[in-house]
Amino acid sequence: MKFTFPLIAGALMMCIASGSAQAQSNIKPRSSGHIATSLVKSVTEADLRELVLAEGHTIDAMHPFEAPSVRGKTKEGLVFVLIGSACDLNGIPGCRGVLMQVRYDSNDSVTADSINKANLKEAAISTWWDKEDKTVGFSRYVVLDDGITWLNLRQNLRVLLSVQAGANKEVFPKQ
Repeated sequence: MKFTFPLIAGALMMCIASGSAQAQSNIKPRSSGHIATSLVKSVTEADLRELVLAEGHTIDAMHPFEAPSVRGKTKEGLVFVLIGSACDLNGIPGCRGVLMQVRYDSNDSVTADSINKANLKEAAISTWWDKEDKTVGFSRYVVLDDGITWLNLRQNLRVLLSVQAGANKEVFPKQ
């Protein structure tokens, strides 16, 4: 009996391990090779494009800024940009950061107080106002240096696109 228990326990552990390996092998990569658990330590403009498409959005423009960048559009018509940052530094190819933004034209209702209220209400994003350029923006910056999963990068875009609506109500209260 003493010998049988370790054999049964060992067999059970092997079954659990093989089930876990089987579950991971069922995750299918997209055409770019990204899977949910892929570790992302840098991105290219093609990766930014893939990020927009992976979330079911459309590409509005490729390379709208000097840095690797993509402008996307949601099904509801919300336009956003993804901009690579910290690119090609110290011999490491690609960008080790992603700036995600939604931008609006400012109007006379925008005040420093409304920007502060938006930042307090929705701490997951940064709300900013370029008074001179008449632009209000909602941003989320993602550092990739030590890596995050592809799914987590996608989740960061989801957070920006959903949370900006609440911040927008603080900045533009009359709309």
